[in-house]
Amino acid sequence: MADREKLITKIRALTAKTVAAGCTEAEALLAAEKAAALMRDYQISLSELFIEQHSVRRRTAGQSQRDRLWRALAINTNTASILDFDAQGQQQRTFVGHEPGPQIAVYLYVVLDRAIDRAVAEFKTGSYYSRRRSLKTKRLAVAEFTHAMVCRLRDRLWDLFGSTRSESATVAALNALAERFPDAVEVAPRNQQKRKVAITEASISGFMAGEAVPLSHGMRGAAEPARLTGKAGA
Repeated sequence: MADREKLITKIRALTAKTVAAGCTEAEALLAAEKAAALMRDYQISLSELFIEQHSVRRRTAGQSQRDRLWRALAINTNTASILDFDAQGQQQRTFVGHEPGPQIAVYLYVVLDRAIDRAVAEFKTGSYYSRRRSLKTKRLAVAEFTHAMVCRLRDRLWDLFGSTRSESATVAALNALAERFPDAVEVAPRNQQKRKVAITEASISGFMAGEAVPLSHGMRGAAEPARLTGKAGA
């Protein structure tokens, strides 16, 4: 595996030798021929060469309210995602796509998941939650809060990545995911019971919590995503 990764690194270096990068036409052609020969001899596809994947530990199975946010995160980072397991059998969500999409997706996943945890914990200390008399109504209040927060975060991601979102890149990511995980099956979101919609204090608090999370899609470099800064509209 390590030898194959070294080979992929070598091929990537060859494909980077272009006229635009300062090489002569002869040098660029020779590098391209070498890259093509290595890809043919070692059966390395374009997907394996240019598509990356990064994984993050998950706590949900694809049907929670947060999973709706993770699906939106994949689309906005031009990636496709799958629920799988690491070598130790731990649950994870893997994002596949052109760099730096998968890295940004994993970074934002961690940031947003923690932000929701903190916001829910704070909501539970408030008077609206404490006034709920039964476990059922308390759970309903948390569900309404989380739903509103997730909806606001989804909208903000859509606005934030408007200039970089690419349908063709997403299609490429989906094709690569299908190639790497041929036995994958789709997990459909859980159908929410239809009920009369009411804007409660929980919903308003959830919307405001989603608005307050700092967001940014910038990168300091290939190795590390930039620290999230600014608020909605910044």
